[in-house]
Amino acid sequence: MQCIKKQDAIIHVHSPSCSVVEYPTNGSEMSIAIATVTGRYPDAGYAINHKCTEMGYILKGSGKLVTAMQEQMLAEGDVVYIPIGEKYYWEGTLTILLPTAPAWSLEQHEVKN
Repeated sequence: MQCIKKQDAIIHVHSPSCSVVEYPTNGSEMSIAIATVTGRYPDAGYAINHKCTEMGYILKGSGKLVTAMQEQMLAEGDVVYIPIGEKYYWEGTLTILLPTAPAWSLEQHEVKN
């Protein structure tokens, strides 16, 4: 078992409209974070995760997740699944719980315009 305390979380500011609180784990099997989006992330273009799948549980707020093929309106309590390699962006005022498998890393995350 591993317990990650709030004071051990790492805060990342990805853009003026997106900050993430990452709870680092010892393993590489999965990770979890809480993102706060106030506007659009990424600011332009799309984000792509090249090695991990991502789920998003909307803790509070509302907005949308947009992919190259679909736009999904989201509100508190909704869940979305983002497969490996899918281009996407978030837009709205959202607090999102983000489990990923395997663990998310900056090296595998890309923002494309």
